[in-house]
Amino acid sequence: MKPEYLQFYPTLRCNYSCHFCFNKGVAARKDVRPEDFDLLASIAAQQGIGHIDLLGGEPTLHPGLFGLIESLHTRNINTTLSSNGSDVNQLEALSQKYGQSTLRIGISINDLNVPEQLHEFILAYQPMVKSLFSKNGPVPPVCEAYAKHPGIDYFLLYRDAMEDNDLADTFAFYDFFPVIDRLKHVYPSFDGVFCSGFVPDTLTYPALAHVRCPSGTTKLSVLPDGSVYPCYLFFTYAAFELGNMFKDDFQTIWHHPMLDFFRKFETNQCPKTDCQLFGACHGGCPAMSYRFYNDLGGPDPRCIPPGGNLKKTNKRVLQTNFTLGRSIRTNDTD
Repeated sequence: MKPEYLQFYPTLRCNYSCHFCFNKGVAARKDVRPEDFDLLASIAAQQGIGHIDLLGGEPTLHPGLFGLIESLHTRNINTTLSSNGSDVNQLEALSQKYGQSTLRIGISINDLNVPEQLHEFILAYQPMVKSLFSKNGPVPPVCEAYAKHPGIDYFLLYRDAMEDNDLADTFAFYDFFPVIDRLKHVYPSFDGVFCSGFVPDTLTYPALAHVRCPSGTTKLSVLPDGSVYPCYLFFTYAAFELGNMFKDDFQTIWHHPMLDFFRKFETNQCPKTDCQLFGACHGGCPAMSYRFYNDLGGPDPRCIPPGGNLKKTNKRVLQTNFTLGRSIRTNDTD
């Protein structure tokens, strides 16, 4: 077994300060050096890892981004780049140099307005568009035109809760899922993005049927200094560092005993047994459970908030043929 993909953060710097950012509390690190990234690309190719997601921070702030992507391209490693769309000129140049079969660009839009240059870029080059599921309405009005536009893949992201105050703006997964299920029949190229610790994407990744979640099973997350974690949601916890991609043997990292928890699933341990998704769900996100309950095996706080009452769920039978994104990775909300 090997990871299907790596989530790599070439920089943690960002020119935005989004209140929902999943990098809250992550210690600052220098941008990755091109020679270190070339080593990472070489290791990925040797291990048969065919896809790397470039996240941040804002990746376009890295001065050597073109060289990083070229390092992957020369090794036939497909790339997904998640951007806030602030540097349209750079995104346009990347789109002209690399086809979508090599580089998929995803634009995060959560503001009320889209600058005209970015709007024209989206229509011309048809990157993925993604936004957070919001209590103000499932699809932001500014994104509805993209969700309806043929050829543009639009994704609605299930929000992480990084601190207590965030829980007020999140939804229980059993409320999120039926909305996504309905919207899949409304928009031509629509999908939802959420941790497969809930309902696993077994069509794309069959191995997820037998594991707790993607952490250390189908993916690993890597910081600019090479530090490796099961998932980006563990970046703030030193205890979950598995090793360093630039210094340590990859197989030693991959077989770290910390990953044993994530690689087995027997039954859903969530106490909300009356949930309509209980039989299909793997129990939610372990990182969220650890953050709020200090227990990897605890309930997901978005479904069962600390100190809250168990909410009664609608017993309506749902279709569970929900499949995840064609090119985007789970839970990349930056």
